[in-house]
Amino acid sequence: MGLTSGVLLAFLILVAVGLGAATIWWWPKFAGPGPHMLAARLGLFAGAQFTLLMVLLVAVNNYFLFYASWSDLLGTNHQPVRVQANNNIVAIKPMGTGQPLARQATSFDKKKPAPARDGQIEQVQIQGPRTGLTSDAYVFLPPQYFQKPFEKRHFPVMFDFTGFPGLPQQLVTRLKVPATAAQEMNAGRVQPMIIVMMRPSPTSVMPKDTECTDVPGGPQVLTFYTQDVAEALMSTYRVASNPHAWGAMGDSTGGYCAVKLAMKASDRFTAAVSMAGYFYPRQDWQTGDLYAGNKQVKNDNSLIWRLQHLPPPPISVLVTTSPDGERDYGEARKFLQSARAPLMTDKILVPGGGHNPRTWRRVLPSALQWMSRHLIHEGV
Repeated sequence: MGLTSGVLLAFLILVAVGLGAATIWWWPKFAGPGPHMLAARLGLFAGAQFTLLMVLLVAVNNYFLFYASWSDLLGTNHQPVRVQANNNIVAIKPMGTGQPLARQATSFDKKKPAPARDGQIEQVQIQGPRTGLTSDAYVFLPPQYFQKPFEKRHFPVMFDFTGFPGLPQQLVTRLKVPATAAQEMNAGRVQPMIIVMMRPSPTSVMPKDTECTDVPGGPQVLTFYTQDVAEALMSTYRVASNPHAWGAMGDSTGGYCAVKLAMKASDRFTAAVSMAGYFYPRQDWQTGDLYAGNKQVKNDNSLIWRLQHLPPPPISVLVTTSPDGERDYGEARKFLQSARAPLMTDKILVPGGGHNPRTWRRVLPSALQWMSRHLIHEGV
């Protein structure tokens, strides 16, 4: 019985209803004095409350897809990825120098996808030789990747980060990133690009929220994304090597990470989109101390502090936020007000938008079009 299956949720609802009814039925029978009667009443009450809590937790997880399976919840998912050759590609080789990734084509739709029409999603596991970190990811290859007129092209690439502790699947099933991208690309409103969907914390450090930080004495997450992941992609796919061909996007924590990657690694990324992201570094029970108690290290990870105290990098940033439902709206305004050339900014203000996937889906087509205008490709 899968963690996100409707069968599990229905079963828990039935159990909760049954225990609730049993509690009401049996309560008068245990109304007498004495420790045994008290223990019985506590047991009935605790059982009913526990099953209601389980229903709530499973329902919330089913909607937000925090964990996709029991092994993901327990941290025991170490299943290797199988290699599946793709006979539609190979006109020219990737340009990286590292070990190509094992790739497995996957689908989240009942209908059989046609790569030259819908694009293709591939599941990969990226292992970083520099950092020792490992992360699962989904790579969306655009329809044009499989079309003969584009067989000699090296495509621009965009990282897309979930919020924390989201799953890459959430970007496929909730935000509909690949489906929206394919529609926009086939309509000619977005140039074909490769989209790499990941968490903002590598799988090997979960459930810790690293905020895409090179932690002093700890996991070098920023280096993993800017170097290890980039090299793995260039060694596996027809990805353009020019930094003006690389961008990053994300929602919530992923939005903070996307802008942070571009600001701290402008030699790799030229554009970033923050969907409801924040701009000051977070530190709470999920992050722990990411900065070794060093104020300067923490300032270095503050996007607003960097704008106010360091030369701005030559990148472009799109900030999407809402004056109605975003608690970090003030931070977004301050970031935009602090920006100066050569850093260029644009914004989307979403009326009535909240901090949820529904709002982010509303701005996704515009965000993809914006990103497309800021990236270049290589080859014909």
